[in-house]
Amino acid sequence: MIIYVTSGCEDTVVTRRFRAAHPQADIISVADTEDARRALFEKETHSGKRNIFITLAKGQHFKVCPGTELPYICCNYWTLHQASNCPYDCTYCILQYYLNNPLLTVYANVDDLIDMIRQRIQKEPQRLFRIGTGELADSLAIDDVAQVGPDLIQFTGKQKNVILELKTKSDKVDHLLSVQHKGKTVISWSLNPPDIITHHEFRAADLEKRMQAVDKVQDAGYMLGFHFDPMLMYENWETGYEELIKILFEHARPERIAWISIGSLRFPPEMEDKVNVKFPKTNLLDGEMIRGRDNKIRYFKPLRVKMYKHLYACLQRYGGENLFVYFCMEDADVWNQVMGFAPESNQHLDYLFAEYLSKNFPKLQLSKPDITLYRNFHTKRSWE
Repeated sequence: MIIYVTSGCEDTVVTRRFRAAHPQADIISVADTEDARRALFEKETHSGKRNIFITLAKGQHFKVCPGTELPYICCNYWTLHQASNCPYDCTYCILQYYLNNPLLTVYANVDDLIDMIRQRIQKEPQRLFRIGTGELADSLAIDDVAQVGPDLIQFTGKQKNVILELKTKSDKVDHLLSVQHKGKTVISWSLNPPDIITHHEFRAADLEKRMQAVDKVQDAGYMLGFHFDPMLMYENWETGYEELIKILFEHARPERIAWISIGSLRFPPEMEDKVNVKFPKTNLLDGEMIRGRDNKIRYFKPLRVKMYKHLYACLQRYGGENLFVYFCMEDADVWNQVMGFAPESNQHLDYLFAEYLSKNFPKLQLSKPDITLYRNFHTKRSWE
């Protein structure tokens, strides 16, 4: 392993943690310039995401999830970019299209990142901010060393209007079990049937290990979250997803689940070539797909609805009807066909999260949300 450290980060806590965890690693200093970064990334293109890059976060690293344009409904989720890239190799991962940095990047100025959150949430104290770190990186894949998660958890525990989500495909939760989270953190997993994990989620923890981790964090008092996204079509998919749900509720207690999301395979058209080059034997792209209104390639709507109806019915059959289930990047028609209702807007869905959490998790002591306020909270996306 090589640990690259930009100037100014040599003696940070994060750097010391990685040096202690990997005493045999080569430590190489890198100038903190765009030219030096570009040269390093080009050199490391084929490193296989094994090496670490520790640097400073510059610019705005806390912002609303980019989501997608109307008519698709987004949930006004907020993301913190505390790291970039992931040691796992999922065939469908959109990061292989968006990122030009092949290194596992960790930002050393954690206090600055937390201050970005603090400044934003203070502007709307009556709003519940749902914050996650899983947009550009797996939240926990290397956090057992970086230890950014515990810092964020402790910060969140002191806030009145924040719920933190750490989303992962790993089983690395032991370093979180004794953290004083005060109930304000959701540990969540992306889930797929074992056959999908084997053939499409390379290096990630298998389903059994993920369920063992679910047991641990649940016993430690954390809330749980689950993301069936992307659902993939494959032979006997109905049986596979039903068996997955049965296994899930052999471990997860429904009353501890904060939310569950559902989505299906989607990606920019340009990503198809990258998938074929990186995974030449994959069957990921074998099915018939179309270009959606967001310009992403996805399954036909009738096929998506069929998949969602099956999964939603399984969730209710094995987990009960009080689960908070939502769609990621689907329109009102899909919501209505599957669940029989649709949020009025992004703001309304944001409100529904707050309403559900305040009602079903009274120990969080969240104030009862006001729908009129949620209609006017400021959430700016790139197209607005």
